[in-house]
Amino acid sequence: MKKLIPLLLSGAMLLSLAACGSGSGDGGDPQQSGDPQGGGSGGGSDYKIAVLLPGSPTDGGYCQQGADGVRAIQAKYGLDDSQVAIIDSVTTADAAKAEAEEMAAEGYTVIFGQGGQFAEYFKEVAQDYPDTWFVTNGGAITGDNQFPMCMSTEQGGYVCGVLGALMSQTGTLGTVVSGDYPSFTKPSVGYSVGAKSVNPNAVVKFAVLSASNSNEAYETLKNQIQSGADFFFPNADEGNSGAIKAIAESDAAYGVGVFGDYISGAPERVAGNMVVDAPGAYVAVFDAIVNGEAKGEIMFLGMAEGVISFQWNEELKATLPEDVVSQVDQAVEDIKAGKIDIPNEYDIGETGIDQYFN
Repeated sequence: MKKLIPLLLSGAMLLSLAACGSGSGDGGDPQQSGDPQGGGSGGGSDYKIAVLLPGSPTDGGYCQQGADGVRAIQAKYGLDDSQVAIIDSVTTADAAKAEAEEMAAEGYTVIFGQGGQFAEYFKEVAQDYPDTWFVTNGGAITGDNQFPMCMSTEQGGYVCGVLGALMSQTGTLGTVVSGDYPSFTKPSVGYSVGAKSVNPNAVVKFAVLSASNSNEAYETLKNQIQSGADFFFPNADEGNSGAIKAIAESDAAYGVGVFGDYISGAPERVAGNMVVDAPGAYVAVFDAIVNGEAKGEIMFLGMAEGVISFQWNEELKATLPEDVVSQVDQAVEDIKAGKIDIPNEYDIGETGIDQYFN
């Protein structure tokens, strides 16, 4: 069901991002041009945007990232509520196609799908609405007016792996995830590649939980600690709290927070956080469309674009050897400069993940 975004839901974001944009549009529909709209005189303020979510826009996780993404665009470009729509709980192909077609017919200029599954659904609609851009978070289908954005979380994983190998006393690292699809596997692959760039003989243990469960994550990490691992990259959604608890209880283990701020859970044991600015990714995509720079090809968004970052636990950082800190910081700069080749989700899809873990 279509839901227009009330301003009160995005008030904080409006305050924080208002300075980023100058559009004040009149809420009118974009003019039809025969090509996907971009680079128009309205500067984006006359666009209409929508996002299709597979779940709730207030789930505190993946679906909310999509909702927050369009809110960030709304805030930057000064869009009226009537220009922005959230369509939640879209779980079937028929529903996705129907909603996308309705939005396109109503003159929406950009329609996002929060999840790679929307790529196939959009493909059947996009060719009939050449004036609308169809953008998916993930997926591999491209076209004249359709492309996926790919948040390069493997880059953040790589930096955490470099840190882990430098801090590990045993040469054995661990990672637990709560799924076997790209949002879980590719940052863990990056973590392994980063660790082995420092220590080619590093052992990286990998475990997939049966669910995003804190207790299971706790027990799995404890088992990895008992088997010799002493640095961890937990990417298990709700399970992360259990993983951090296991790290906090250990006298020798360290780790990082993934997709959130977990430093407070173990300030003497969590060296930093890998952070993803999902709303920033949405804004970057919309900026490219408005500026006429969007193409029908995969749009990678990583550290160079400010979408992926590593945030130090400054107090713990101060206790580390200077060369450890400098090597981690250099890895970030080298990634931004394109000097390090890290397998992305499309590479991993061809090779599988087994080769990266012990």
